[in-house]
Amino acid sequence: MRVAAYARYSTDQQSAASLDDQLRNCRAYADRMGWPEPIAFTDAAMSGTRRDRPAYRRLLSAAADFDVILVDDLSRLSRDSIESAQAVKRLTFAGVRVIGVSDGVDTGRKGHKADVGLRGLMSELYIDDLRDKTHRGLTGRALAGASAGGLSYGYRVAGVGLRAVDEVQAAIVRRIYADYLAGKSPRQIAAELNGEGVKPPRGKSWAMTAIHGDVRRGIGILANPIYIGRQVWNRSRWDKHPETGRRIRRERPASEHVITEHPDLAIVDAATWEAVQRRLRASSLRGQHKGGRAPRHLLSGLLRCCECGGPMVVIDRYRYGCAIAKDRGTCKSTIRFPRASAEAALLAGIKEHLLTDAAFQVFQREAAAAMKRAMPDTDQAKRRAADAERMHGNIMAALRAGIITPSTKAELQATESEVRAARADLAAAESFQPSQFLPRAREVWRRLASTIEEGGRDIPAMRSAVAEIVGERIVVHEKAGDLFAEIAGSAHQITVVAGAGFEPATFGL
Repeated sequence: MRVAAYARYSTDQQSAASLDDQLRNCRAYADRMGWPEPIAFTDAAMSGTRRDRPAYRRLLSAAADFDVILVDDLSRLSRDSIESAQAVKRLTFAGVRVIGVSDGVDTGRKGHKADVGLRGLMSELYIDDLRDKTHRGLTGRALAGASAGGLSYGYRVAGVGLRAVDEVQAAIVRRIYADYLAGKSPRQIAAELNGEGVKPPRGKSWAMTAIHGDVRRGIGILANPIYIGRQVWNRSRWDKHPETGRRIRRERPASEHVITEHPDLAIVDAATWEAVQRRLRASSLRGQHKGGRAPRHLLSGLLRCCECGGPMVVIDRYRYGCAIAKDRGTCKSTIRFPRASAEAALLAGIKEHLLTDAAFQVFQREAAAAMKRAMPDTDQAKRRAADAERMHGNIMAALRAGIITPSTKAELQATESEVRAARADLAAAESFQPSQFLPRAREVWRRLASTIEEGGRDIPAMRSAVAEIVGERIVVHEKAGDLFAEIAGSAHQITVVAGAGFEPATFGL
């Protein structure tokens, strides 16, 4: 008998002893049954609504190695009713028995699907109720003037829900406001703070975005109204995408914002705040046309700094340099080189080394070998599709016979999803035709070569062609006074600038 046990608790505010308690119950159950001690899988401070829990994913992947999986109760496995039903279905299909030692769920018993469906629904309703109660409690705290969110830079915890000004950090905040009003950019301020070794709010270095922030969202040191003693809470909420499980931020209307005044928390005066906001608004208006714009230059972001791995961009209208060195000052790279000559040299090198018939022949041989290795197993895809359709047919037959349980909806949705996925995989496997790929690859190769040859002013098309040929990571490094662009995964090194005579970069901050 091969036995595993899974334990989980939700947040870092709960006790880690919860894991020991759950595992102790599982071990006691195994001992009563005369089974060996279970192999433990644990996730600490992770919500049961998440599907990306590391130990949970490892357990599902290794399920075939076990005969029984023990949990203290089914909610430890998942708090999502559909995910819980799907996980149990996968495990039982693999021949694994799932037992909840405290709630009595046992997939080895007839009718266990009703238990699984009911427990899953109860867990999901618990999460919904907990979310509502938590938000109600935070609203009460915010209305009472207590902190209902994270701790902003410049403050320290003074008690439960209470903050006080941290004078050391507050001095940095006042300096940032003064420097910004004196004409310095957020980028220059960040570089100076990093150069002086000032500890940032989080991470290892100051970033210009932490200083400039977002006026609309009220975040960032220059845009957060807490610095004049005004707390604004409930600006947004987080919703979980039903398919991917990812959390998505959504803005709340201004009518739902909770605003309270706290003069004792003001770090800058009202006049300074208003002057900064005027400059931020003016800067935002000047930069409106830039929002979402694609890179204007051929190699911006494709080139990478050999010192820090960060992107190299056009830093002073006509030269490329490291963006990290420019924005944060934490990279010590002083390499900068003319944009026009670098672009011309790289394109010439691509034509000479990578767009030849000989290069394509190498690619063709490697692609053919990779295709052969990637040939899908259509028989396995057919078996999966048949199993899914048979399971769906069983559920529909039960519905027609009037057999309806609390888990019926979740079971039907999970099975329909499996049928769609299995059919899609089968269609992809049957349509896989590597013999047609290489002729099309030749066409793509010719198109890319033509785009590179013609050049022209269509920068997006040129960038796309370069990225398709050499990838999106071209490392630039210096050797013996010359600059080389090293193509990832290739032995080729293309000379970008020869004998550049590099000078220290100032980036015009």
